[in-house]
Amino acid sequence: MRPNTQARSAVRRLALARLISITGGAAAFAALNFTVYERTGSATWLSASLLLTFGVSGVFAPLGGMLGDRFDRKRVMIASDLAGAACFLALAFVHEPALLLALGFVAAVVEAPFWSASAAAVPKPASPTEAIAAANSALDLRCGPSPAMFKPSVRTMR
Repeated sequence: MRPNTQARSAVRRLALARLISITGGAAAFAALNFTVYERTGSATWLSASLLLTFGVSGVFAPLGGMLGDRFDRKRVMIASDLAGAACFLALAFVHEPALLLALGFVAAVVEAPFWSASAAAVPKPASPTEAIAAANSALDLRCGPSPAMFKPSVRTMR
């Protein structure tokens, strides 16, 4: 049984939102790390930048999940992305490395709810049970081919 057109279009919109968000966020964080290293020339500052941006997302992901469960997921995703975009826009006007790191940290924290809320939103648009697997695989393409190739080998180890 094929999922209805409305469910498929909802999953496509969610996949597109995740693609745009991950691309924009990755580009902004890469630019932040490049800028911090270019201005300081220090591997220590670069390490701090990586820790305060990429490392922080794992710590704040459960809190983001809580927000996605308590409030409307669509609104949480939109608010999270807009807040992250505002932080990235503010980064363009900052020149001090410490302030760059502070804004990068804030951007990582406010973007954390997007991932949890968007992952939890999958079963809603893909309500037929058969469509959930297709929706998850469509959204999982954002990880690239290497995790997709690794997953079958992990499943056989169980």
